[in-house]
Order: sequence, then structure tokens, then C-alpha cells
Amino acid sequence: MTEDPLRETMSDPYIQDPQRPPYTGGPAQPWTPPQPPPKKRSMRGTVIVLVVLVLIVGFIGVAGYLARKSDPDNAAVGDCVARQSDSSVKVVKCTDPASAYKVVGKVPDKTQVQFSISSRSICDPFPTAKSAFWKGEQGGKGYVLCLAPVK
Repeated sequence: MTEDPLRETMSDPYIQDPQRPPYTGGPAQPWTPPQPPPKKRSMRGTVIVLVVLVLIVGFIGVAGYLARKSDPDNAAVGDCVARQSDSSVKVVKCTDPASAYKVVGKVPDKTQVQFSISSRSICDPFPTAKSAFWKGEQGGKGYVLCLAPVK
């Protein structure tokens, strides 16, 4: 009986198996299956990190904006302020129950000494002003807010 011709070709050492690397003449290497292609990294983790960073930066930005908004340096005529202490005020909405004064004038380039000596006359150009607030650097110049009571 004759053997199967297919079997003969499979055992023929000169026929290459497509799964097996070609013979290079060196010692025979053990056959290893082909490696699957590397998995693509999921973008999900990167997107989550970016979203968290955007939220943090946004929160810091909003907090900074709100802090600057209440800073008396940004007070303009018509804004209302609330006293936090004898030496500080913050800008608030005029509808806020804490609002005690309305800014009726802002006088720049005054030292603390000038303010102490002539605090009443600094705000003379603003007849409704009943109080004043100075802010600046100790020994340097600052500004004076002339304040009228909120009605």
C-alpha cells in the first residue's frame, strides 16, 4: 500500500512550514508561536486625567476670580463694601446685608501719613462721603476709598 502523498511532503525536510521560521543553518531553535500585536493603550485613563486637571485649574481660577473681585483694590465708584475689621474691607454686592458703605470716590497716590493727617479733607470732593479707608504699603503710597453709608 502506498502512503498518503500529503504526508510525505509534510515530512520532507526541504518543504517550509509557513508557521516556522526559515532554516538558517544554525542549531535548531525551539518553535514559538507568533506574538500578538501589542495592545493599543486605552485613551480612557488619559482623558480622565485631563478632565481632572481641567476641573482643578477651573476651580482655582474661579476661586482666584472671586478673591480678586472682593479685593478693595478692585473697588470702583458705585461698589459696596463691608468692613471685615478696622483695617480691612471687602467688596460685596450692594444687596448683601453685610454691605455698610458705598464707594463714592477713589483717591490714588496717598501715603498712610497723608491719610492720617487729612482723612477728612481727602474726601471733601465727595460730599456724601462719611468715612474713608486707606490701603497701601507701609511707608509707601496707596489709595483712599471715600465711603458713604448704604441707604
